[in-house]
Amino acid sequence: MEYIYIGVGGFFGAILRYIISTYYQSILHTVFPIKTFFINISGSFLLSYISNLALEEFNVNSNIRLAITTGFIGAFTTFSTFTKETMDLMRNGRIAVAITYVLLSILIGFIMSFMGFELGDKTAKMIKGREDN
Repeated sequence: MEYIYIGVGGFFGAILRYIISTYYQSILHTVFPIKTFFINISGSFLLSYISNLALEEFNVNSNIRLAITTGFIGAFTTFSTFTKETMDLMRNGRIAVAITYVLLSILIGFIMSFMGFELGDKTAKMIKGREDN
């Protein structure tokens, strides 16, 4: 049964990634892989935010948890595209862009993850405060 939940979550995560990627491709023309960068850093934020808020604080059903984290966010973010784009940049002699891409992805990814965790924590406390009143 859990495979169905992961599959449904993955379907929607992949579709959203495709929509965002197509949108950015139509408006931005840059050497820096901004669409994958945006998808991965927003996924870092979402995973930490959702994990901390909905999954830890409110004890969400394990199948829903798998659908959101492994399914949706797992299909939304894309490490394989990140590494392929980095290799493409390096093969095309854009070493500085490749290094910048890797460093920014890691640094901003960690920052976004931290922010997601903190915001999830604050949101959970705010919601629990309302429930106590």
